[in-house]
Amino acid sequence: MTHNHRRATLSQMQQITYSRARAALADLYDNALEHLPTRIERRRADPAVLLSLEDFKALLSQYEFAPEVLFEPSSVAVWLPELAIWGRGSTFADAKEDLLAEIDQLLALVAEDAKLRSAPNTVARLPWIFRLMYAEGDPEREELLFAAPAAESRSPAVAGA
Repeated sequence: MTHNHRRATLSQMQQITYSRARAALADLYDNALEHLPTRIERRRADPAVLLSLEDFKALLSQYEFAPEVLFEPSSVAVWLPELAIWGRGSTFADAKEDLLAEIDQLLALVAEDAKLRSAPNTVARLPWIFRLMYAEGDPEREELLFAAPAAESRSPAVAGA
């Protein structure tokens, strides 16, 4: 093997057939935990990638939520533009609760319906949907939705530093 060919091979994602992946799952799992994803190929199907949850979360971390809260005289609405859904209620807490219920409905539909998962308007929203899928319950989802944006949560730069 030439030096250039070896460097190209080492710099590419590991690839393995589905059959070999089944036999080597423990090793592939360990590789994923060590930040080394594996592309798994299957005849007559699109490839898939095995990677760690930590890496998955890191890849999706740039997809932040920016809910918009609208206070009206007798109600509150929360618009979530990333998913194009509303939560409504008589108070902000009620509107957040309604939004979380709408998200639960959306996630259930996405999980059940392969055609919906493949629809262009859903595919464009998958990074945000995946972020909500890996959240463990409403408290974590609420934290994802209403957290300060990463740019605002960093400490401000000290003038003249």
